[in-house]
Amino acid sequence: MIAADELLALARKYLTLATLRRDRQQSGTLAPRAVLRALAREFPGALRELDTVPLDEIDRRVRALSEAAHGRSEPEPWMVWMAAYHSTMKAALLVRARLIKRVPWETEKMVAAWAADKSTFPVDEAFVRAIARPPGGRLNRAVFERLGAEFGVDPDEIWEALFPSRRPGRFVKR
Repeated sequence: MIAADELLALARKYLTLATLRRDRQQSGTLAPRAVLRALAREFPGALRELDTVPLDEIDRRVRALSEAAHGRSEPEPWMVWMAAYHSTMKAALLVRARLIKRVPWETEKMVAAWAADKSTFPVDEAFVRAIARPPGGRLNRAVFERLGAEFGVDPDEIWEALFPSRRPGRFVKR
């Protein structure tokens, strides 16, 4: 399940994406770096959406999230997956940064405990290992495989729901 405040946060993200996309289309300029950095920090992966998700889909997501947040409709699976994606990616980025800076005696268990303390995502040793050696060297692949396992859904299906593209099957398991 997903809480109303999470749905509202996602709606705010999509409103921001819509504004940034319209501003870029109108003026031909990019948003200030600080704005993009703050958006990416709060919602890892949002800049990919800014670049790839069609504007009409962004607008549709704003409406759907608002309806669900106010109890006028049930949350759709992609909403739950997107909230989980953001929290999982935040945890993955924390773990990766810690692995880069860790001291030699620090174990995966210690990294997992440290990251779990700083994250809303339940970080365990298996997650740390997946981030340390992500499939194909791609952090997103490790995150989507974790989401697929968590929700019992093929990672490709989640990928296409969250980041619809003109090219199907962009998240390919190898």
